[in-house]
Amino acid sequence: MVRVLGVAIAVALYSVTAFSHEVSNPVMLLEQTTEGHAEVYPQEGTAGQYGSWTVTYTIGKSGIAAGGGIRVQLPDEWHSGQRNSANRLQTKEPLGNHYITGSSSRHDVKTKTIVESEADDILIKHEKVSLDGRTERYVFVVRVLLEGGELREGDTLSVTYGDRSDGSAGYRASAISTGPLPILIAVDNNGDDQFMRLKDTPEITARPGAANEIWVTLPSQAVIGRSVQGLIAVVDQYSNAVDHAVQLQLAQHSGVAEFPSDLLIDPATGFVRFDITPQESGVIRLRVRIGDLELEAVSNPMRVAETESQANIYWGDLHSHSHFSWDGVGRQNFEYARNIAGLDFYAMTDHSFFPESPTLLRGLSDATWDQYVALTELHNDPPRFVTIQAYECSFGAPYGHQNVYFRDKPGILEFPGRTSLPELWERLQEGDALTVPHHTGKFPKDLDFSIQNVELRRNFELYSGHGLSETYNPSHPLAFEQSLFTWDSKSLKQPSNLQDAWTAGQLLSTIASSDEHFSHPGQPQYGLAAVRAADLTRNSVFQGLYDRHTYATTGARIILAFSIDGTQMGQTVSVKTEPNINITVIGTDEIDWVELLRYQDGDGSFQVIRRWQPDAWEFSVSLEDHEFKPGAMYYTRIKQKHRIRNRAVMAWSSPIWTTE
Repeated sequence: MVRVLGVAIAVALYSVTAFSHEVSNPVMLLEQTTEGHAEVYPQEGTAGQYGSWTVTYTIGKSGIAAGGGIRVQLPDEWHSGQRNSANRLQTKEPLGNHYITGSSSRHDVKTKTIVESEADDILIKHEKVSLDGRTERYVFVVRVLLEGGELREGDTLSVTYGDRSDGSAGYRASAISTGPLPILIAVDNNGDDQFMRLKDTPEITARPGAANEIWVTLPSQAVIGRSVQGLIAVVDQYSNAVDHAVQLQLAQHSGVAEFPSDLLIDPATGFVRFDITPQESGVIRLRVRIGDLELEAVSNPMRVAETESQANIYWGDLHSHSHFSWDGVGRQNFEYARNIAGLDFYAMTDHSFFPESPTLLRGLSDATWDQYVALTELHNDPPRFVTIQAYECSFGAPYGHQNVYFRDKPGILEFPGRTSLPELWERLQEGDALTVPHHTGKFPKDLDFSIQNVELRRNFELYSGHGLSETYNPSHPLAFEQSLFTWDSKSLKQPSNLQDAWTAGQLLSTIASSDEHFSHPGQPQYGLAAVRAADLTRNSVFQGLYDRHTYATTGARIILAFSIDGTQMGQTVSVKTEPNINITVIGTDEIDWVELLRYQDGDGSFQVIRRWQPDAWEFSVSLEDHEFKPGAMYYTRIKQKHRIRNRAVMAWSSPIWTTE
């Protein structure tokens, strides 16, 4: 996407307190220069790996006078760092990572190197102004100025990212693999702090690393004798699809089916699709190996029946970000969701942001809304893959962050600071839009759950990459304190979790999604939403959300069924006597425990009324609650034995509410 400044005059950039007092703030001119040329060496790197890259500008015929110089900006993706943050660039510690130096080809010319907005923090979360007028997190501009002397045509000015000459490990390449992306360069020839963008710029590429994991995805349901399609993707250490050929060996882990025994990963895509035909009812799992690398994975379970079900389980990530967000990078969300993560449905939910100045573009706005909507529409391909029109409206207290979803065509785009949550609800069409709160257990403080709309708020994101908002429990293995997803986070000791909303009488179903900011939705540790729907279309998926036919997992495609007197999770059932409760779990691994929780008058809080430890991959139970009181609500949660990417693996049903 190309974004340009929206005015026809020079634009003065904001003051940056990290600048030296001897260095004035620059002005970016709209004109572009064709004088001189630039190159980068090397022209590529391996995603997430340390190296050293030098951008060199060869001066044109006008030369560069004392006080003049260059400003250089790597692609935003090349600043994507660990823990959902930007890489720190610094000029102070030669032994430290991301050490930046500048130099000229003339030894008699003294230069000064500045990282604009340089900070001491390792995890960079603040926004900075780019050379193309954006105010975003993943932007760093490096300036090299002449403090004395001048440079003539043919001389050079250079910026080295990750100067290793004094022992630094270097600069960490983009965490996400990309094709060639432009490096922006601006030149001040006269020393008057007025910079013009260089028209022709070099490009840099981040290639994926070596194969590190296998992801095997099957549909959660199938019919005997009817072929369905499976997906295998191979990713590197940072979840990028590999770009080299990989030979796979497939074998049966459980069940009986026909499928190929060998497959080859396409080096152009990093994935391969294949047909699998169930031969008997039961549960099918496949085991996939890369023999020469000793990598192995087991697929999610596929439940095989004799006849088609009226409602299927579909899996999606309803919350992730891209370059449209001021705090996101990457442009491959839809392709990744469909072809690598193997999702059935996906919603790109970038932050809406109303810029205070039309000259500074930031985030998803009126200027980019049409393009954003068109991109989501382009990738909608039912019944193979469904995209949901959506965005995030990040209110502060007392409303909290809300994801906005539309049944089919997008409705209004609204912005924090221009509207409130109740005003947003007034503008949304009941039945055709939903709003879902998220990470309420840690932010914002003073959230008020009494502000409610029963038609537009029907689901709750209780888990994401940030952590768990089920109930206040800082010691939980999925608590915000343990997630290491962003900066150090703490659980808020206030009534802002899902159990608090339930006890306040709100009828909310559970979902989980990633809130991932690097265009890699659907990763196996960050959260998935399971939706039961008649078919894979926008209308059916949205209706499943509206009807609360959902449950949540940390990312594993655990099959979960929970009912009371035949009524499924997410619904209300009239119960006259002791309820008959049924739970079925088909795991992706051994099940550690299954808990049944209840809340009713006299309990005081949610109580774990039964707990089982199956020590098996599958579990089923039927029971009655002899202490039942009319009005009780129930839900179940599951934990598997082994972690995925150092995160506990869990699932949470939606509740079932009872009435007399």
